[in-house]
Amino acid sequence: MTLDIEHGGEYGELPTLDAIPVVADGWHNAFAALTAWNGRYWLAYRRGSGHTARDGVIVVLVSNDLLTWEEVALFQTGADDRDAQWVVFNGRLWLYFNSLRDGLFAIYAGQTEDGRTWSEPERVYRDGFILWKPVERDGLLYAGAHRPGTDAERGAELVRSSDGLVWSRISTLRAGRGESETTLSFSPNGDLTAFLRDQRQIGGAILESRPPYTEWAERSAGVHLSGHAAYTIEGVTYVFSRAFACDPPIESDAPRSALPAEVDQGTIVYTYEEGVLVPYCLLGPLHGNHDASYATAVVRAGRMWAIFHRARHRYEGTFRYKDAADLLLAEVPLKK
Repeated sequence: MTLDIEHGGEYGELPTLDAIPVVADGWHNAFAALTAWNGRYWLAYRRGSGHTARDGVIVVLVSNDLLTWEEVALFQTGADDRDAQWVVFNGRLWLYFNSLRDGLFAIYAGQTEDGRTWSEPERVYRDGFILWKPVERDGLLYAGAHRPGTDAERGAELVRSSDGLVWSRISTLRAGRGESETTLSFSPNGDLTAFLRDQRQIGGAILESRPPYTEWAERSAGVHLSGHAAYTIEGVTYVFSRAFACDPPIESDAPRSALPAEVDQGTIVYTYEEGVLVPYCLLGPLHGNHDASYATAVVRAGRMWAIFHRARHRYEGTFRYKDAADLLLAEVPLKK
């Protein structure tokens, strides 16, 4: 449902979609993953005292209708657990998350056959990396894995697994230039597009490859990419990302230092058309928030539903734990 129109700034007059609360309890609830499996909807997210606090745990909720939710599992390693990610693979529901302890990331994987009993999370791939948005293709799992650090230390890799636990590197997408979150999107013919967050500058990068995915062509995304996800529905690819309310706009090739220390931000949806990210709509207002994005979506009854987080400047609840963020649900109309 369209509520109003955002005026001014680089987004002109984009439809702004209504959103209703899913989790709004005063905690910082964010970095969510949503999927459909076994006739129900599964939501996993990080609950902590703040965006950069080191006390995150992974909460798992289940729903029959996306409106009423029940908590069914809690994962905690004793470190800062974050970045929950689902993938349905070999009939099982797999949960991946990244855990930060003493400045070093580790990747964990758990799985379930029935949604009631879960395996003990196992460490996978290599310590020091963050796994991002695994997807299934032709009986194999693929994901981006990036290494945090200084701009020169960073790098993004394409990794693959045949069993969900043992992952191997296929190729390096890019390295030494501020690489971060890397979201994959396969075309029907097997070509692969990677949408990459660049920590050095405002804009992200688009990288493209063909099987066996060992060589990559790169170009500018032309827009900011962070906390982003990609879904192809009825032949249309939608890319969700964070958007900054900068007026006048900041060029995408400007350094990150050009971004004001305090800037309103929201969650934007693009359509990816002939290699170009085209603004489509906003999830909730662009203004009034100091953090947003990390959207995740499913299709239900021919409609796309997205869950994202938003941290407002003014929190209106009765309880607030340091830096509160709410999870919200919005219906995103499919492009005709």
